[in-house]
Amino acid sequence: MRSIAILACLLVATVAQAGSLPKLDINTTCRRAQPLSGGERSAYQGCTDDERQAQKELAKSWSSFKASAQSNCLQVTRIGGAPSYVELLTCLQLDKQAQEASRENQKSLDLPSSQSAPLGSVPPQN
Repeated sequence: MRSIAILACLLVATVAQAGSLPKLDINTTCRRAQPLSGGERSAYQGCTDDERQAQKELAKSWSSFKASAQSNCLQVTRIGGAPSYVELLTCLQLDKQAQEASRENQKSLDLPSSQSAPLGSVPPQN
């Protein structure tokens, strides 16, 4: 009986976490940032600016992503111990684009009946 109660608590905690944007430690993540060139901004400052911008974007659009995609992308972005809002946002956007492409690919072509031809046949040349 005790194990059922523990399992129920874990399930409730997981569902509650899935509903809101997770809190990521961007300071730790950005301390690992390396400069790509001798630009004006430091690598750390550039990283934190990008992470804050991605966090704002995710705060607006988080609920528009499927819970399964949120969970999967959050797991992916935590690989390596440096979770990133930029990486999380990119993963979610790619997932959404892949699903849209899949839906488009499943739609049948609406050709007029005079243009339809059996598979494997070659249309006549004029």
